[in-house]
This record gives sequence, C-alpha cells and structure tokens, in this order.
Amino acid sequence: MNAEEQAMLELARIWAPYGGARPGDILVEFGMSPATFYARVTRILRTIAIRNRPLAERHLILENAARYSIQPAPVYE
Repeated sequence: MNAEEQAMLELARIWAPYGGARPGDILVEFGMSPATFYARVTRILRTIAIRNRPLAERHLILENAARYSIQPAPVYE
C-alpha cells in the first residue's frame, strides 16, 4: 500500500462513523469524486495488506462506499 492509499484509507476510517468523508474534503485532498474515492478505498480494503484492520471497521467503511457506488438508473416499465 502506497502513501496515497494509506491516506485515503485513513480519511475513510476517520469519517466512517459519521456516514463517510465529505465530498469537498475528498476533492481537496485527493482531487477525485466520492464515487472514485470509495471505489479505490473498496479495492484497498479487499487487499491482503489491510486484513489486520478490525472487521467492524472494514464493514462500516464498505457501507459508506456502497452509497457512492455507481449504480445503473432504474428501469420503469
């Protein structure tokens, strides 16, 4: 895990109990949208390097990430 990935994970970890990092903070710190940020955080959490984090913490971060995941628009018939 490189320094940027560690910083991303730390921001996600700190803000996890509060519903996730604020979009403005993500943009200023990393220059990306929340969707891109959380996609990368999700990828980081699925690596072996992060297995030492508490399971509950990982799940909370993933729950926040799911809110920003790119979802297809609903189809109405």
